[in-house]
Amino acid sequence: MGKIRPSSIPRTLYLILFSGLCFLGVPLFSQGEVLPGKKTEEKKEEPEKPKVNPEIGKEIGNGNNERGSIITVTGTRRKGFLKDSTITTEVITRKDIDAMGARDISQTLGNVPGIEVRPAQAGERGATVRLQGLSGQNVLILVDGQRTTGRFSGSIDLTRFKAEDIERIEIVKGASSALYGSDAIAGVINIITKEQRDPYSANFRTFMGGGNPLYYGTGMELHNYASAGVRKGIVSTNFTAGWHRGDGYDLTPDATLGPKNGRIESLSPSYSPFPTNTPLWTKLYIYLNKLPYEGPLESTSGSAFEDLNVSNKTTFDISETFKLGFQFYYRYLNQSAVDAVPPRGVYDRNNKTHDFMGAVNADWEIAKTLNLNVNANYARFFDTFTYDQRKSDAQDKREKLDNAVTEVRTRLDHKIADGHVISYGAETLIDQFSSARIAPDCKRNFPNICASDILGTDPYQTQNGYAQRQRNAFYVQDEWRISKAPRTQIVPGIRSDHDSIYGGQLLPKLAVRYDVTDKFRIRAANGLGYRAPSFQDLYYNFINPGVGYRVAGNPTLKPELSRSYNIGGEWEPNKVFWFSFNFFYNNIDNLIGFRTNPTRDASGLQIYNTSNYQKALTKGFESSVTIRAHQSVSFGGGYTYTDARDELTNLPLEGRGYHRWNANIRIDHLPSGFSFSLFAVIFGKQAYYCQKNPLWCDPQLPTELSALSAQLTTQATNMMNALFGNIPGGIQEYCKERNLSYCTTGPTYGVRMVNPHTNLNIRVSLKILGTFEMFAGVDNLLNTFDLIYNPQKPRFYYVGIDGRFSVNPGPADYSASPTPSTSPLPGIP
Repeated sequence: MGKIRPSSIPRTLYLILFSGLCFLGVPLFSQGEVLPGKKTEEKKEEPEKPKVNPEIGKEIGNGNNERGSIITVTGTRRKGFLKDSTITTEVITRKDIDAMGARDISQTLGNVPGIEVRPAQAGERGATVRLQGLSGQNVLILVDGQRTTGRFSGSIDLTRFKAEDIERIEIVKGASSALYGSDAIAGVINIITKEQRDPYSANFRTFMGGGNPLYYGTGMELHNYASAGVRKGIVSTNFTAGWHRGDGYDLTPDATLGPKNGRIESLSPSYSPFPTNTPLWTKLYIYLNKLPYEGPLESTSGSAFEDLNVSNKTTFDISETFKLGFQFYYRYLNQSAVDAVPPRGVYDRNNKTHDFMGAVNADWEIAKTLNLNVNANYARFFDTFTYDQRKSDAQDKREKLDNAVTEVRTRLDHKIADGHVISYGAETLIDQFSSARIAPDCKRNFPNICASDILGTDPYQTQNGYAQRQRNAFYVQDEWRISKAPRTQIVPGIRSDHDSIYGGQLLPKLAVRYDVTDKFRIRAANGLGYRAPSFQDLYYNFINPGVGYRVAGNPTLKPELSRSYNIGGEWEPNKVFWFSFNFFYNNIDNLIGFRTNPTRDASGLQIYNTSNYQKALTKGFESSVTIRAHQSVSFGGGYTYTDARDELTNLPLEGRGYHRWNANIRIDHLPSGFSFSLFAVIFGKQAYYCQKNPLWCDPQLPTELSALSAQLTTQATNMMNALFGNIPGGIQEYCKERNLSYCTTGPTYGVRMVNPHTNLNIRVSLKILGTFEMFAGVDNLLNTFDLIYNPQKPRFYYVGIDGRFSVNPGPADYSASPTPSTSPLPGIP
């Protein structure tokens, strides 16, 4: 696969923005520090206190290195100090993001106990998240409280969210649908972007990286971004622009070097059909015995990409009681890859994506006891997918996906007394969706025939279906500090959602905090979460006549429902040691899966319909510890136990491991400006399904022996048909759904526990002249990956420079972190 040809418009736009933002830094650098006594009034060293509840933040933080002075908004949708929170909230600060060397949020979240980031599976994009054992389709991802669009197979691609304009990331685990509505079954991840705090500031970062040419080729991955901001009078604004590009990577077992990028060139004279390091005797045996062997085809594991990001956040402090904010972001992404489909199919795949979000927010303190917040936002995600079969046009296709979401939210906070605030909220959301993977209206309505069925259409351009829904919601939440000593707080809430497709849903929640002492506190929460059926679930339309089946949606689906329970505690005996733990339990009903229809369609194809027949259970334990051994040296660690199980089949949920460990070491030597960080995530074995025949699984053979695997499967199928073929179809379907291999000819599954591995990243940096920072690092130092189970990036080296210019340089750049050497993230000092 060759390199992407860059689009001239995005590149030209980026060069103009990047040059302008860097240019703004020149006068700032020349001004240097503001002299004593000349500091502007706009500079705020302390976090802004919530307007409605002046009691918040009065106590002095005594935990995890003053971590409590950080402001969070996700748990209750109101600003409050972390140390005062009733709902457990974990925060990754800007300093944490830099120490991890993260280029996007997928490289940050995996360092939090209870959160797992995995390479995308079939139908997904980039990298996805699991929270407490639940998949990405059950996690709600927000940007400054705004919903994001563009899900693939229900999951959001985490690599979409670049690190350049992120101030902090807030995580709330457990069902949060009572506050946020659909999709928040497992929890909420809220990405908070940077706000301008200094009178003038600018910064830039540029770095490059690569790895073994066997996997990465000879090209380099480049990342550049710049930002500039002004805070003057009532206005504060910050612009950010970033440009990223790379040639992708290839993990295919055959590693024969071709003429471009070190990828497989199956048509080149030097191509070897055998995997790397295959013994000579094995090659001879296969050749002489004429075993059914198919050599690997040209393919890639990670897409080549070009990525443009532009964003702005502007705030007008019109008066002491009224604030108006505007923000937007735009992202253009061009990805290319090569897919192999045995025995001889090779396809060039390309995605061009445009991603936009704009929002306006007004906050008005009507009176000392009343505060009104109004927010309106619009998000649009447009993707063009092109699939080009080499040496043939038979399988060529182009599909377009267009998803637009418009949302208006209002919230009224009423202060009843000190430590007691009731919030009333109302929301409306319009979701418009157009995709080739859902049936068009003419197929969903009588007589179920489209004009294209009669007149014919371009087979290259797949016809889109269109769907729309509207959700209206109202919620009430009561934040009440019942007692100061011992400190006791409760947050009950209830939300009523009404969807134009499936009707209404009532969602209660309750969170409790009890401080046993000033050093030990307990938090507990439970709630009902739900996920509304997606448009694909409702109107899915996919036909595979070559294999003989059709997948169809089901417009009568019910929402998936979750009952979530979390109870945990924090112990902070001093500023050196901090420990936290949490037990979780999630039970999900009405899970949507595919079910065999007993009748075939008019053309004789087997039909699979979406259905609410599955159930799942996840339970486990999370723990974190932080030890500050010295003013400049700290250690952190964590352990997560997760038992995720399909209650219908009694199989563990695929891809989940029971055990996972986190560890980190941080050194920040302020006098010299030297920093070192090490982050490790250790995965235990994970469960992956294997088809039984019918009592045990077939041996796991390499992909080049796929023809031999097919022979074994055929023999097993013939045996099962002979043994169980006379059992009535209804009984067979019952046994198939429950994975009972002794009474069905359908496929049943066992489990292989495989793929234990360790991800280890290191980073070093050195500050120069108080303004610049040189840094270098290695991701995946141990070079762990697996083509089937863990197709992540191989070992990756990078080096770069960072520049920060401000009239008030200092720790305020890490606005979410109280001091340059502290971190609020559990397990990350």
